[in-house]
Amino acid sequence: MKKSFIAGAMIVVSTTLLSGCVIHVGNASAMDGNDVSTMLGNVDIKSGKHAGDISSINGNVDIDDHGSAEDISIVNGNLDMESHVTARRIDVINGDIFAASHVTVTKDVETVNGDIFFDSHGEVGGSIETVNGDIHITDVRVEKDLATVSGDINVEGDSVISGNIVYKSSDSKWIDEDDHMPTLTIGSNVTLHGSVILERPVELKIENQDIKGKVIVSYADAK
Repeated sequence: MKKSFIAGAMIVVSTTLLSGCVIHVGNASAMDGNDVSTMLGNVDIKSGKHAGDISSINGNVDIDDHGSAEDISIVNGNLDMESHVTARRIDVINGDIFAASHVTVTKDVETVNGDIFFDSHGEVGGSIETVNGDIHITDVRVEKDLATVSGDINVEGDSVISGNIVYKSSDSKWIDEDDHMPTLTIGSNVTLHGSVILERPVELKIENQDIKGKVIVSYADAK
């Protein structure tokens, strides 16, 4: 995973910290368009309002319908985005990402220990990547890769993946050597322009016959 996770935490420490509170962008407690940093507090971006960069430690971030933000970095908290939300980049450690319909992220979406859920008509301009989390997308366009180490991946509906679907090797300090075998599920209407690259054992449930032919197994004990 990228160093941007740790950078997200450092941003919070190095900027103005607000603790034990809820920051509402859309009323007098925060200026629309400004950066927002909090420790031990939640961030709530109201409907139709725009925030700059958001950094949170030990707090959740909620963005209401038609809200937007730039880079979002969270440590120990969840991100909940309602419909028609836009963001530039998302990095989360120890938290889940929930995206309703028509959510657009122009660059990457990443978690370490957290699941990622994207609903219909979502768009991601970069990659979606986890270490220990699951990825669930339905009717979503991803311009680069879907990647994980030990999480399940479920791709349904008319989703389009322009890059690869990658299961990375578990040779990492983040992973227990006795972790369970993850499952990759791909529906019949999914379009994958790249390949399915398996660097570790994975249970495959692939309905699309064309995608079955794109599976590349690259670990030593493969049969």
